Amino acid sequence: MSLSRFYLPIRFIIGPGSLAQLGKETAKLGKSALLVTGSKSMRSTGVLDKVAGDLKANAVNSTVFDRVESNPRATTIDAGAKLAREHKIDVVIGLGGGSVMDAAKLIALASVGAEPIFAYYEGKANTKIKALPIILVPTVAASGSEANNGEVFTNWDTHEKVVMMHPTTYPSVSIVDPALTLTLPARTTAQGGVDIFCHLVESYITAHETTLINDAIRESSMRTVVESLPKVLAKLDNLEQRTNLSWASTIACSQFAGLAGGTGNMTLHGIEHPLSGEYDIAHGDGLASLLIEWMKYTYPVREQRFAQLGKNVFGEADGIAATEKWLKQVGMRVNLRGLGVKETDCGKLAENALKTAPWVKFHPRTLDSAAITNIYKQCF
Repeated sequence: MSLSRFYLPIRFIIGPGSLAQLGKETAKLGKSALLVTGSKSMRSTGVLDKVAGDLKANAVNSTVFDRVESNPRATTIDAGAKLAREHKIDVVIGLGGGSVMDAAKLIALASVGAEPIFAYYEGKANTKIKALPIILVPTVAASGSEANNGEVFTNWDTHEKVVMMHPTTYPSVSIVDPALTLTLPARTTAQGGVDIFCHLVESYITAHETTLINDAIRESSMRTVVESLPKVLAKLDNLEQRTNLSWASTIACSQFAGLAGGTGNMTLHGIEHPLSGEYDIAHGDGLASLLIEWMKYTYPVREQRFAQLGKNVFGEADGIAATEKWLKQVGMRVNLRGLGVKETDCGKLAENALKTAPWVKFHPRTLDSAAITNIYKQCF
């Protein structure tokens, strides 16, 4: 077995009501905070005012940057970085879903330098700079961005949705308060649940080396999503089950999920990114539309893993059929036609995937342009 490394320099504060710790935690890191958000609901539910008041009570001045969209644009991040420099910000807070948290990390990085954020991705800027301190507060159980140093963003001019990981964009503190997810509508909740499941199942299926403990971590986390998501959708204010989803979300994209080996590659994410990068569709919808065909394509080289998925996660013999039944149960058995994708774009999207997600070459069955194109076409 190859060496396993674990590095997670994040202090987590997790549980209902933990948002109340934000002001105190921010004051330990700085006195001028950029509050990055994008959801109108943060204002309508009073959360934004509550956070601003808490920061003020802890002698922290705050500036709000509320322009982050889904599939955040590089230009939006550049605008946030400019604002941070103008206000001499010394700590960045991301309050929102995955797009907001990723944007907050990138703003914390780009605000230190003078180059546009895409230059850092391309290696044309000084990548040795150190990002400002970051605090993340997820309001959706989905991306798990609060538990890593990864960021996804889009160059809208080229429709390239890319992933960047910078050694200094780990959040200093992540506050995971499941109560913040109680106001999420059913569709957003379901999209998030699919994202969590895919974070887990992709590496689980594609892993070249496996261990009992790593399989157990992923399987129990997947079971949590499979069992808790329908219960939340049946009762959106079910805090106990919302808490389960928040825990699973944080674990799924952290190094805990790869503890003791067993780390595979998120190749489904790699072929989904061109969809949301080109059409601006919700990431969870894109994943759901591709998941079953991605599984079917992978099955010939991972038959045993799919059998184990079926048995240990769903209590059924056929892991693919069980996953499809679950998607239908939670209202997420969608297709590309229904999402507005043009079948004539499949070849272009496949080339985009190969360019923006080079890790697809590590899939256990060859994912070249023809194979990716065919997977897309099977999803209409």
